[in-house]
Amino acid sequence: MKRCSFLASHILFVALAVMAGSTQESSVTLAFEPKQPYIERRGGDQIVNFDLLVKNGAATPLRINKIQVSVYDSTGALAFRRYLDENGRPSGIASVPDRIVPAGGELDIFNPFYSFDEGMPLARLHYEIFFETTDTKEPNLLNFTYKAEIDVYPKVYIDKTELVLPLRGRLCVFDGHDFYAHHRRQAVYRDGVLRPNSVRYGYDLMITNAKGDLYRGDRFVPENWFSYGSPIYAPAAGVVVEAVNDVPDNSYRNGEVVDAPLPDGVDPFGMGNHVVIDHRDGEFSVFVHMKPGSVRVKKGDTVKQGDQIGAIGFSGDTFLPHLHYQLMDGPDERKDQSLPSYFHNFKRILGATSVSVTRGQIDSGDIVENPAEN
Repeated sequence: MKRCSFLASHILFVALAVMAGSTQESSVTLAFEPKQPYIERRGGDQIVNFDLLVKNGAATPLRINKIQVSVYDSTGALAFRRYLDENGRPSGIASVPDRIVPAGGELDIFNPFYSFDEGMPLARLHYEIFFETTDTKEPNLLNFTYKAEIDVYPKVYIDKTELVLPLRGRLCVFDGHDFYAHHRRQAVYRDGVLRPNSVRYGYDLMITNAKGDLYRGDRFVPENWFSYGSPIYAPAAGVVVEAVNDVPDNSYRNGEVVDAPLPDGVDPFGMGNHVVIDHRDGEFSVFVHMKPGSVRVKKGDTVKQGDQIGAIGFSGDTFLPHLHYQLMDGPDERKDQSLPSYFHNFKRILGATSVSVTRGQIDSGDIVENPAEN
């Protein structure tokens, strides 16, 4: 009887809490970015990569104390539900680094429920975020002051361009776009303005050897990195719509990066020397941080898959020589969106063995090999 009594009171308490929270829901609103989230597939995983945007219209700062996702199939039936809260603080909610939303302010939350099984039907993702005032001393898992919710309808992105890796030999994906990658964690609210994360599906690619070394000798000599000066190849045919070739390399001094001195207005976005290729199907390849003087193409040139377009350098906003590559839905990093990209005909290195991949995804930490015939 005591157990039933406790359960009944527990249910009543939750109901009252929901009623209390629902009276103030309109003060806090949710949105998401990009407007069309995509499902990226790798092996048995479905990966969803988007941001949840909170706007606090209340007159007091609020702290997030719970985030919940409910997954529904195409018939509207519930398939999965999971939450992060403050139970045993700090706990799963600690994976959200910033949880205070200023009064009248915004907060960008990187979707913490980013990976689902291959068979999970992701027709609709319903997000609920619960808030308490910042003067709450102890977490109350059954109560909240505000609540906001939103539906997200992700879809699988089918790439149009048959891409091969833009570097040859053995490569390390030094940083990709997984949940922990810095490309993934670019805030879309900056200075109170909503901006696209144009590097959302970006890669930092580096040349490595069989031991996994990235450089020889003194790492503060750019030329000692295996990547520096390595050729960059067009991953698919297209037309060059942008090419910059005269941004000086950075340098090192006393173990620190020294940015190249640039005149006002030169390289305002830190791309350094770069090339943008229009694949004529709504997809654009972007290559960043190239070596000055190495760019072999100019605006208007037609390139074929495998044509050399330049070499890896140390220009722009970077702390080591590497190639930043991404696929986009337009040529402009200020307003266009990054797209999931899949590569054809490469090897995935798995220690002493490897597997051939006809078409597949790459991401942070992967060691892959691009045959010369590509």
